[in-house]
Order: sequence, then C-alpha cells, then structure tokens
Amino acid sequence: MALSHRANINMQGGGDKTTYYMSIQANHDTGLLNTAKAYSWDNNIDIWKYNFQNNISYSLAEGTDIELRMNAQLWFKQGMNKNAHDIFGKILVNHNPISFPVMYPAQPGDRHIRFGNSVLTGANLRGNPYAEMLSTYKEQRENIANTTLKLRQDLDFITKGLTGTVLVSFKNYSANSYTRSVDPFYYRIKDGSYDPTTQEYELERLGTSGTEYISQSGLGQAGDQTFAVQASLNYDRKFAEDHHLGGMFLYHQREFKYQVLPERNQGLSARLTYNYKHKYLAEINAGYTGTERLASGSRFEFFPAASLGWVVSEENFFKPISDVVSFLKVRASYGLIGNDGTGKADGAAHFLYIDTANLNPADNAGYGYTTGEGLGFWKKGPMVTQWAVQNARWEKASKFNVGVDLRLFDDVNIVADYFYDKRYDILMKRRSWPNLLGFGDAIPWANVGKVDNWGYEVSINWNRQITDNLNLGLRANFTHTQNKIVNRDNPQYRYPWLADTGYPLSYTFGYIAEGLFKSQEEIDNSPSQIGLGSNPRPGDIKYRDITGDGVIDQSDRTMISEYGTTPRIQYGIGATLVYKKFDFNIFFSGSAKRTIMTNTLDPFSTASQNYDNNVFRHIADNRWTEANPNPNATYPRLGVLESDVANNKPSSTYWMRDGSFTRLKMIEIGYKFKHGRIYAVGNNLAVFSDFKQWDPELSWNAYPLQKVYSMGVQFNF
Repeated sequence: MALSHRANINMQGGGDKTTYYMSIQANHDTGLLNTAKAYSWDNNIDIWKYNFQNNISYSLAEGTDIELRMNAQLWFKQGMNKNAHDIFGKILVNHNPISFPVMYPAQPGDRHIRFGNSVLTGANLRGNPYAEMLSTYKEQRENIANTTLKLRQDLDFITKGLTGTVLVSFKNYSANSYTRSVDPFYYRIKDGSYDPTTQEYELERLGTSGTEYISQSGLGQAGDQTFAVQASLNYDRKFAEDHHLGGMFLYHQREFKYQVLPERNQGLSARLTYNYKHKYLAEINAGYTGTERLASGSRFEFFPAASLGWVVSEENFFKPISDVVSFLKVRASYGLIGNDGTGKADGAAHFLYIDTANLNPADNAGYGYTTGEGLGFWKKGPMVTQWAVQNARWEKASKFNVGVDLRLFDDVNIVADYFYDKRYDILMKRRSWPNLLGFGDAIPWANVGKVDNWGYEVSINWNRQITDNLNLGLRANFTHTQNKIVNRDNPQYRYPWLADTGYPLSYTFGYIAEGLFKSQEEIDNSPSQIGLGSNPRPGDIKYRDITGDGVIDQSDRTMISEYGTTPRIQYGIGATLVYKKFDFNIFFSGSAKRTIMTNTLDPFSTASQNYDNNVFRHIADNRWTEANPNPNATYPRLGVLESDVANNKPSSTYWMRDGSFTRLKMIEIGYKFKHGRIYAVGNNLAVFSDFKQWDPELSWNAYPLQKVYSMGVQFNF
C-alpha cells in the first residue's frame, strides 16, 4: 500500500502600505513496491516535496508599487535505479514464477542474499526481477528557486489610465543524484541433491555472479538558469461611460542557459481592446518575436491575431426571453502563432544554420566512407552530421475559433467552442530524398510539414440552491478532436496507401487479418507469408494480400484504424451536493475512439535468450490449439522460439481492441465546522471498460495507476 501525506500553512495580512502572503506546503508519497531492506538502502519509491511561497508588496509612493515574489521547491527522491515499466514487464511476462524461488533461506555465515535463478541456454541465466529491483538504488535532490521583482508606476500625469510595469525574473534549477548498486548472487538446487522425504537440498552458485561489496556508480549533477525581463505600458480607460478602450505594449527578452551555451529569444507584443457598453467587443494582438536558432534574416517573425465578440443578451430585442436565456455571447477569433522549438524532439540541432561534424569518428562504426576497395570496406574520417539550413523558418499555425457562452435560467452555464488549426512550415528531415544522394543521416532539415487540427469542446455547469440547506451542482465536459497529415514530404511510394498523407497523426498501421489458418492446405493455397519471419502453420494469423502479388510483405500494410493511442474523445461528468455542513463531490472522466494493440504483450516467444516468457491464464485458455481449432480464437497458436511464431507478432487488425473507458476519478466527502473542514477523498477508485487485460489508460507494462485514499483537516483563522 502506498501512502501520501499533505500539509500546508497559508498566512496573509498587511497594512496600508505593505501586504504579504506566505505559504508552506509539504508532500510525502511512497510507492507500491514491497522491498525488503536487503542492503544499506530501501529502494521503494519515497518522495518528499516542499514548496515555499513568499509574496510581499510595498507602496513606495502614491502610484508607485513594488512587488517581490519568491518561490522555492525542494524534492528529495529515492528508489530503485530501474525503469518501473521494465520491472513490471518482466514480472508479468518475461519470467516464469515457478522456475525457481525468489530467494533461498539464508545459511549460517552468509554475507549476501541467495537469490534464485536457473540456466536458460548455455551460460545465459534466467532473470530474477526481484533481485534486479533490490540491487540498485538512486537518491536524487532537486531544487528550483524562482524570484520575480515587479515595479508598477501609474502614469496618469501623462494620460489617464496609463501605467508602466517592469518585471525581472530569475529561475535556477539544480539536481544532484547518487546511485549505488550491487551484483546479486544467484543460486539453484544442485541436480540430484533434493530429498523429497526430508525436503533438504544442496545449493550451488551459478557462474561468477555476485559481489560482496556495494559499488558507487557515480554522482550526477544537472542544472539550468532562466533570466527574463519584461517592460510594458498598459492603458485602460473609459470614455463617456459607454466606451472602454484598453491597450498594451510589451518588450520581452529571455535567456535560458543549460551547462554553458545560452539560448535567447526576444520580441515585442502589442494589444488593443475595445468594447461598447460591454455589448460589442473587439481585440487586436500583434507579436514580433525573434529566435537565435535561425539564420540572420529569418530570425524574426510577425504574428497577428484578432477577435470579435457580441453580447446578444444586452440587446433590447433580447429582453423578452431574458428570464430563460440570462446571458448569450457569441465570439470568434483568428490568429497566427509560431514555434521556434520545432524539430528538437526529432534530433534537430539548436543552431540550424551551422554545419556540424564529427571530427574523430574512429570509435563509431556508423561513420566512414566507402572507398571502392570492397563491399562494406570503410575508411574512417571526419563526417558531417548536419548540413546547415540557411532558409529555415519558424513553424507557424493559423488558429480559428468560434464560440458561444450561454447561461440559462441564471443557473445553467454552457460554453461551446469550435476550432480549426492549420500547422505549416513544420521542421522535419526530408523524407523524399533517397539515400543514393549520399547524405546518410545528415539529410537536411526543411520546413515542409503540414498538419490540420479541428474539433469542438463543450462544458456545462448547473448549480441551484434547492432549499436553504440544500445546494446541488452538476458539471460535464466533452471534447472531440481530429487531425490530418497534409504534407510529410513522403517519397513516391509504389502503392499510395503506404504514404500517410491524409491520415490522422495518431493512426494504427499494420496488416489486415483474415482470421486464423485452419489447415496446411489453406496455407498452401494462400499468398506466401514466409517473409514475415516464420513458416506459417495452422492456427497462425492469415493476412490479406492487398497488393495482389501473391506475397505478404511490407507493402501489404495500410492504415487499419484511424484511431491510435491518443483518444479522439475525452469527457468528464461530476456532481456536487451540499447539505447544511456536509458536502459531497464525485467526478468521472473517460475517453473514446482510441485503439489499443495487444500484440505488444508478446506472450509467444522472445528474441532474447535471457527471458523465459510467461503466458497469462486467459491467453492459454483462449488460444488456438489442435485440440480446439477455433478459427476465431482470441489468441493464435503459441510457440516457444522466435522463428516459430514471428508470423503472429506484427501489428494487424487481429490485435486491435477498443480502448474506450470511464474512470471513477474522485469521490470526496466533507464536513465544515466553525474554524475549518474535515474531509475524506478517494482517487482512481474504479475503471469501466470492455477492455479487461490491463488498465486501458496505460500500457501493459506500466507502473499501476494508484488508488489513493486520503483524509485531511483544514483550519481557517
């Protein structure tokens, strides 16, 4: 059972010239791992977080204010130095729990734990995930300090409604880590030594595993600093009571330094707003922003935007229905935004306009030149890893939005929006350039990507005071999004379905399955599937030959679902009930139009000799067998070797499952007393889905989403 603790104290006050706010918060979370303290550490997940906030404002003179905000966050983390996904995957699938015990009883004089293991093939041992979990430890400390100083000056002596603001901020992040590990000792029962009568046995050590000492893998350090400056003029004024005019002009500059080399950007922004009787509204925005990533002449870009609004309920002709429709506003906006970080996630260098090269690639077999001396004969030498791109531009997106804000009967609030975004000039490597051009991995980057996104979202909130002692509230939200790849610089494929132009960003690609082979005769009379890695046998998956060439290969893959792991639909629904001093809150969240591929579970075999795969009971009970040759079995024929079942492992419609789910996200019950409130909360209590193999919101080997039960007390003075 994982435990969580929360505690916080808030204080605020002040006088005519000075006001202050202080907050101290402490959070403590532990993990689900039940780990014995086998060594000098406890590697269950244990995280302490402290947050300190201090805000002070002071009036230097009439119309002159200064404000200081300071925030510090401290994390103390410890746990195993292993990926939790990897450990859970091995426990679930890759290791047979009956092959050997987790550990053997300690013997007199032992200075180490006798972990169980056995030989898989040759000198390869089966894995023991419990030993792996205990054998590593990592302790990490992270500190974040934010300081912001803001000076505000009324400039009414120039014109009424004008103010000036200067803001300087600094953020410092630092992290230090410390890792330790030990090589476990592995044992097995010596052949022929077990006596079933006395249940006595003799252990033998496996190979050269194990060390008596704990090694220190090293000390890690990381850190970065961010410095930002803003200076702005703000204008806010009413004319003749009906006209409200506002404006803002801002200069901003930011420097981010990681290790040595800083990253900088700067720009100007302006905004002009106007409303007439709070009935007709208009806003114009403009930004002129620069980045150092691009070459001179392409660094700055202009980003305009505009919006209009009409509060229809303020019109005289609307008054007859105002008892029903209390408020109605329609609005629309269109604008252009930019992104200078595009391509980084895919490996683009920070400075796109500079050639980069590896001058000493002798230690990397991936670099070199062919010389004509023979096939595969390489000569080492300097190698270009990125060619300069002088004409790279900002990635841009034009964003259109139209929406309605509606209130009915004074207690039903509805907000509805439709949006359409066009992303273009997305930075990516040229995919249409063939390898014969000789660029290798240094194919130049270019602003060629285009993607369209569109959708709508609706939120509804209803709240009513039923009686003096009873208040009821309901809320719901619904979002539906779609997208389409317009251009990804695809090469000229022989078959058009291999190009992803027109496909959604999150789609599922694979083969179209046509059930399971019923007999060897059916295999002989079907297109050849040998190229998939194994000779098909009865009970294996049969695929459709969409090219019609009599061979199942990569060209027979296509989009098998327009949905991927990213859901198209997300929604939530909740309710709040307050009766006298008691309150109750419940909330459900969920998603739909999402595809889960179950072939990632891989219960068949493995290419690694260090694993001995398990098979879940429901897989074993619902697989194809010669004794039960069901052509519609949930799972195909199982096998032992990779070469035996490779045919069944590719992504295909056979493995597609509906990933829709609804989760009981939160239930809260509270009671108010004179100076505070006591409450109990439960989070992630249940999930409802037709998909039963694992939590549909997570991957099959993910660290579980924890159910959290908490109680708390709030005091107000």
